[in-house]
Amino acid sequence: MINLIPEYFVDTIYDIDFNILRRDGINTLLLDIDNTLVPFKTMIPEKSTMEWIKLVKTEGFKICLVSNAYPRRAQIIAGKFDVPVIYMAKKPFKKGVIDSLKLVNSKNTEAIMVGDQIFTDVFAARLAGVKSILVEPMTKSDFFMTKIYRILEYFVKRNLKKEKMK
Repeated sequence: MINLIPEYFVDTIYDIDFNILRRDGINTLLLDIDNTLVPFKTMIPEKSTMEWIKLVKTEGFKICLVSNAYPRRAQIIAGKFDVPVIYMAKKPFKKGVIDSLKLVNSKNTEAIMVGDQIFTDVFAARLAGVKSILVEPMTKSDFFMTKIYRILEYFVKRNLKKEKMK
């Protein structure tokens, strides 16, 4: 059975501690888009998110967006961040995660998936042999199927403790 418990559970991307990631041998962040980096259906990232992406790069981490979003939207957002993207990744299947590792020339042991959904982001990471960080969703607005997953996630998340990475 697949373990759906992420290595870390934090409130937002801003709570991720880069020193802990380095200690764990991580040099690559695979980032979900919707409700992780930008609110669902939003095309323009907030200034604070733009600055965080810039900080991740400055800290020496590789970045790739891994999203189930359609190409046009995913490419626009990736363009704003100036990072590569795998769109229509079909998470929870592992192919999008594996493709993202190839795109940034990284190994699964060097990467961590950051996302807001257990049954897509964490699950896909597990199948690809990648560690994961679960963040709380930015908004309550979601794709229809995601709303169903959120009900199931409640039962997993209620037993998780948020990590103090900082």
